[in-house]
Amino acid sequence: MLALPSFRYFLMLPVMETRLLNFGLSEPGFALLVLGAGMIAGAGNLINDYFDQESDRINLKQRSVLPEKIFWPVYSSLNLLGLSLCGWAAWEAGLLNLTLIPLASVMLLFRYSEHFKGQGWYGPLVVVLLCLLWVALPWLYEYKAMGILYRYYPSDALYLNQTWLVYLVLVGLITLSRELIKACQDRDGDQEAGLRTVAVVMGLKRCRNMAFGAWVPVPVLNFLVLLHQVRADALGEALYSGLALVVALVITYRIPRVLTTSDAARVSLLLKAYLALGIGSLWVYYMLFLYTAP
Repeated sequence: MLALPSFRYFLMLPVMETRLLNFGLSEPGFALLVLGAGMIAGAGNLINDYFDQESDRINLKQRSVLPEKIFWPVYSSLNLLGLSLCGWAAWEAGLLNLTLIPLASVMLLFRYSEHFKGQGWYGPLVVVLLCLLWVALPWLYEYKAMGILYRYYPSDALYLNQTWLVYLVLVGLITLSRELIKACQDRDGDQEAGLRTVAVVMGLKRCRNMAFGAWVPVPVLNFLVLLHQVRADALGEALYSGLALVVALVITYRIPRVLTTSDAARVSLLLKAYLALGIGSLWVYYMLFLYTAP
């Protein structure tokens, strides 16, 4: 959920303010959108744990699930309230059809947990799709405002869209790599539960190698960003990108050396940390520009 306010306030807002344009979605409306998205994501975690009970007895013995009588009312309430809040935000923005995105997310999260997760590549690809949809949500809810920006200030709109595209690519690659590593992490329990995840079907080594292939472009892009910032004398931004690159190189070193589920668990945490660093860069770059730009 960190991505939604980060993209709105640290990527879109500076461009919109510079051109004296307003968001179509008010601050309370956006807060409701973030809250609704958080509820749907929370319900997704609940249903995932519910269907993972058999494999989690091996992979995560300490994890417990709500009793049946409590689980379904809580799960349904979270989804209904989340959809209502997202729908309200879409109605306020004059784009009520965007409620289809949270609705599709609810259905995909359920179907992923029930079926897709144990069907090879379907599981990782569904998760990547969901992540990309949520990251794109602030842009989609401001479709009208972005149309005005593109009409009158096409260069600004192009910059915004290109920057967003870079982040979408990075989010997609990191998420895919992490899902494959998590498949390695959960391989024993998934195999015992009869699931046909990528790691079960292709083996831990091949799954790990595919995760490495998905990951390799990430440090390359990180290095290119760092190089651009150094050449532009943006030293504060370059320092942050350099820190992120160090983490990226550690991950690049560690992924090919994943030999056990414990190794995979540690790399999965590193990938989550790098993803947080990537989203956090929006905040850091914005604050550095705000307080250090001449």
